[in-house]
Amino acid sequence: MKTAKRLCAALLALALIFTLAGCNAQTTEPTPTPTPAQSETPAPDAARDAPATSAPSETERQEAETPAEPSKQAEAPSQTADTPASPDETDTPSESTVPTCTVSISCAAILENLDRLNAEKADLIPADGVLLAPTAVEFTEGESIFDVLKRVCRENKIHMEFSETPVYQSAYIEGIGNLYEFDCGEGSGWMYRVNGEFPNYGCSRYTLADGDTVEWVYTCDFGADVGGRVGA
Repeated sequence: MKTAKRLCAALLALALIFTLAGCNAQTTEPTPTPTPAQSETPAPDAARDAPATSAPSETERQEAETPAEPSKQAEAPSQTADTPASPDETDTPSESTVPTCTVSISCAAILENLDRLNAEKADLIPADGVLLAPTAVEFTEGESIFDVLKRVCRENKIHMEFSETPVYQSAYIEGIGNLYEFDCGEGSGWMYRVNGEFPNYGCSRYTLADGDTVEWVYTCDFGADVGGRVGA
């Protein structure tokens, strides 16, 4: 009897073991691996699950479109790097300017006194009475009006004749352009004017200054017709 009970208990235990083994096999069954199509294709609801993004405002769009303004230091080139340094004034040689004067020669007064003019000199008178239009002439420091007159006449091929006057310690201009004193009356001859004034001494004693205007004029009335008096 005891043996039969033991056998039944053993059978029940064996049946229980088989039952438990079958349950464990169902529980540990591996999950099937998803196919490539399933892993690559997103779920239809993925778009709905993504967080919604709000449209950018007008201010944000302008900030995104407008490039950042560069700083003023970046725009402005360095003066030290780009601007060449001014040369030292002490290293630059000073330009020496050559003094100049203006010289002109006119016998226009004769045109008003043709009845006094020596008939042999009529062909020497220009229609406007100008023998030399105002001309800029360079000179060296210390030169006189007489020095410049000789040079100007020589360069422009204008006849000029003079004589030395020991009494006045100066040169006296007898004729220019073949027009001499007394060719147009007893009070006729050559005079010179500097900056609108008639000096009362000879032309070889007058030292030129830069910018002087020298006019040689022929008078027919001791200088009264040209605004001065005989002094050349």
